[in-house]
Amino acid sequence: MLREKIANPTPLAGLGHGVRAQVVDIDSATPQLIARLAARGLMPGASLEILRGGDPMLVMIEDSRWALTREDAVHILVSPTHLPLRSRLRALFA
Repeated sequence: MLREKIANPTPLAGLGHGVRAQVVDIDSATPQLIARLAARGLMPGASLEILRGGDPMLVMIEDSRWALTREDAVHILVSPTHLPLRSRLRALFA
């Protein structure tokens, strides 16, 4: 399991299936979006797992599953805590 944190947070929308991450910030979002995400448990410090990438993407936060549009996911900055094997191999040979 990869436990290293990346220095620069990345938008959730750019990640795919199987990635586990910790929310670092909600960037450039409206107060309504921040409130909607917070109601789902998506706030700085929350851990999540991407169950399905794409648009909409499916994420799991604690025991709940939520669908997020790409438009919303670009505002959620995360730091990956676990990458699936395929992503780790790509990083090694990139």
